[in-house]
Amino acid sequence: MADVFELAPDHPVFAGHFPGRPIVPGVMLLDWVLREAARLLARTPAAIRVREAKFFTPLAPAQRAELKLDLSGTRGAFDIRCGNVAIARGVLEWDAHD
Repeated sequence: MADVFELAPDHPVFAGHFPGRPIVPGVMLLDWVLREAARLLARTPAAIRVREAKFFTPLAPAQRAELKLDLSGTRGAFDIRCGNVAIARGVLEWDAHD
């Protein structure tokens, strides 16, 4: 499963993150991961935990990122890429009975 994410250069978040070299905040990327995983699992984002996350390369305004999720059981993995460049990857967890 893949989903795409892109923020316009005039998005308000870039005014302070970071002046002169804007990048998409990691928390926005993790929110995207949680919302998409929750949608696929028919849960709320609050029911899913980010067990680990590693960020490799910043995502700039108007860059298009692709999210791949591998969800099964009570754990899953995510991978965010911009073309062939790794942006972030990590592990998600959720309770079986939520």
